[in-house]
Amino acid sequence: MSRMLADAMTAEIPRLRRYARALTGDPERADDLVQDCLERAWTRQHHYDGSSELRPWLFTILQDRKSTRL
Repeated sequence: MSRMLADAMTAEIPRLRRYARALTGDPERADDLVQDCLERAWTRQHHYDGSSELRPWLFTILQDRKSTRL
């Protein structure tokens, strides 16, 4: 599953970046937030069972990471 998950996560980067920029208003902070989100998702991939869509899971992580970085 790791290779498939990596490919799916990579495909979501443009959407994550747009959302992060909308949340932060700063492209550099947004890129840091996306990197943090992807790292957290990768290290916790055992929590993702693959039965639901990846995008909502990633967006939830992104939103949660934004909240903890205030």
